Amino acid sequence: MIVVATTEGELAGMCNRLRALGVRSVDVVAPSDTRRVVLASVEDAAGAAGLVVSLRADGVMAVTRPDGGAALEAWYRDTRPVSFGERLSVCLAWSEHDRRHLPGLIELGPGGFGSGHHPTTSQIIEELAGRIVGGERVLDVGCGSGILGLCALQLGAAGVVAADIDLDAVEATRRNAHVNGMGGRLEATPDPLGRIDGPFDIVLANIARAGVVELAPELVSHVSKRGWLVVGGISPSQCSQVVDFLHPLTEVRRRTSGAWSTVVLARA
Repeated sequence: MIVVATTEGELAGMCNRLRALGVRSVDVVAPSDTRRVVLASVEDAAGAAGLVVSLRADGVMAVTRPDGGAALEAWYRDTRPVSFGERLSVCLAWSEHDRRHLPGLIELGPGGFGSGHHPTTSQIIEELAGRIVGGERVLDVGCGSGILGLCALQLGAAGVVAADIDLDAVEATRRNAHVNGMGGRLEATPDPLGRIDGPFDIVLANIARAGVVELAPELVSHVSKRGWLVVGGISPSQCSQVVDFLHPLTEVRRRTSGAWSTVVLARA
């Protein structure tokens, strides 16, 4: 089976297109007032995968879905929305879960790392939710799906520069900004940090220990005088070492969940 995320206005055309492509049956789920999720039955797994590739090439938000059993149960679990307090929620666009009453909803399409379920992503989003006051300029280093920058905008940041060396991640971030009506406030770029003009009120780097250490001087230089840096994707045992590389910034907060930690740093 394949699942396609579309809108009410595009629903009829999408269903007609899928039928013309030979799907066996089409069902529609309405998880919100604006989102429509089309469930299309395909003859076999290979056919479903090929159809998804073709649809994505045309910019359609399409994914394959298990037909049943434990795999489908895992699918439902992994596509559930994630809420962060009373101001913000994140959900995959093709999720069948209801999201009509979720606060500050961000929807994500295919591509790029980050859906809100991984501890490092959720830790940083929780920091954003607790710290953003409005009007900040944000730099997201290693943006993946763009989730962190989009959440920052939803919480009141003025603008985001989202950077990633992976061109697929850059494109995914641009698409997700468009899906959420934020394309005018988010710039996604493959440029290295040295070509990005700072400083920024908030710098986010969910790029693991090796990435933080390699980019440490540039990360520090992009933080404004009263700004702050969040680094994630590191283990609890790595925190002190990573903080040492980010001198003269000093640690102001640490979050740990199981094997993952996030550290917030600011100028002394």
